[in-house]
Formats: sequence, structure tokens, C-alpha cells
Amino acid sequence: MKKVRTRFAPSPTGYMHIGNLRTALFEYLIAKKDGGDFILRIEDTDQGRKVEGAVDIIYDTLKTCRLNWDEGPDVGGNYGPYIQSERLSMYKGYALDLIEKNGAHYCFCKECELEAQRKEAGDSFKFVDPCKNLTKEQIQEKLDHNEEYVIRQTIENVEKTSYYDEVYGQIDVDADVLEEQVLIKSDGFPTYNFANIIDDHTMNITHVVRGNEYLSSTPKYNLIYDAYGWDRPTYVH
Repeated sequence: MKKVRTRFAPSPTGYMHIGNLRTALFEYLIAKKDGGDFILRIEDTDQGRKVEGAVDIIYDTLKTCRLNWDEGPDVGGNYGPYIQSERLSMYKGYALDLIEKNGAHYCFCKECELEAQRKEAGDSFKFVDPCKNLTKEQIQEKLDHNEEYVIRQTIENVEKTSYYDEVYGQIDVDADVLEEQVLIKSDGFPTYNFANIIDDHTMNITHVVRGNEYLSSTPKYNLIYDAYGWDRPTYVH
């Protein structure tokens, strides 16, 4: 049986609040119940919205409440760095590997093309990426000409995806409602949705504990886990 490993992964884009602390408490208790590890990871890739002093408040709040972490930026561990901005060099490689596994693709579309689809579709907007039809030669030509791109998730040949949540039970989702999210932005930075999957896997996180607002995103995360051939974590929303 795998050793239980949970992570508290706040973003310093605002000061820690009671909802963050509640999540950290659940993660701590789930880990310690079975003699597992509680990991602190700072997800700071959104540097533009970073709030000065927010990281110190995270440390101080957890310590005051005696939610002491076993691994983290200040104590180290075998799976660091534990600050996301210090892990940036790894995400692009994983994204390129996902392209090879047909779980992602290059998208060269301009914002005006997305906006045109958005206006036509109205409230039912779901981006249909024409770049999925590009040949390898066409893609390489665009790359050789340094055309700006993002890397998007590819969702094909999937009718339904299911997963089990420890709180909500069995959840079934029709794949046709899932939008192919951006994984790597045009500036080369990973999106939150991609980086946390890679970090959770490479840090051997066994239990992902988070707010129920992520229930609808989890099917897309699972398709990425599946494309890599990785085990999905246990979900507690």
C-alpha cells in the first residue's frame, strides 16, 4: 500500500483565509490518520497577481495552528523544489511528451479567431480548434517561422469519463461538454490546471483534497493522467 501523501498548495495571490485553512486541516488530518506525509507547495506561477507578504502569512498561519508540514520550501524533501516558479523548466517537456501521446496539440490561433467563434456560439461557446487538423509538416513550418502558440489539451474519441470522489461518490461526465484547456501559455508558462497535475504526480501525491468548485475540472485532469498512463489520485472534494 502506498504511503499517504497530501499537499496544501496555496497561491500567494491573496492573503490566506479561513477556507484555505479548512482545506489545509483536512489534508493534514487525512495524511496523519494513516501515518502519511503532509506537503506544503507554493503555487506562484501567476507572478503578476502575487501579493507581497502572502507567503509569510501562509507559513505563520499553519505554524500557529500546528499544521506542521513534513516537506516544503523551508524544510526541503526528496521531491523539491516546493515553489512552483522554481519548477518551470520541467513543464514544457511534459507538455511536449503529452503531444507525442496525442493528449495535447499546438494551437496557433489568434485571439480574434477565438472571439469570432465566441460571438457566433453565444452562451453555448466551446472552442473548436482548427489547429488540430494541421499536419506535422504544417506545424513544423509554423514553429520554424516562430509563430506564437499555446499548447492545448486534446480530447478526442472519449464519450464519457467517470471518477470516484470520497465525498460525492461516483461522478459521470459526458466528454462533449469538456473544453480543450490551455496547458502551456504563449509566454511558455504553464497554466495552473497543468502544473498542479505534473507536480502532484512527480511529488507522489496520493490524495488530492480541494474545494468542490474543482469537481467540473477533474474529468479533464483525469484524461491527462490517463494519457500519460499514470495512476489517478484519490479525490476528496
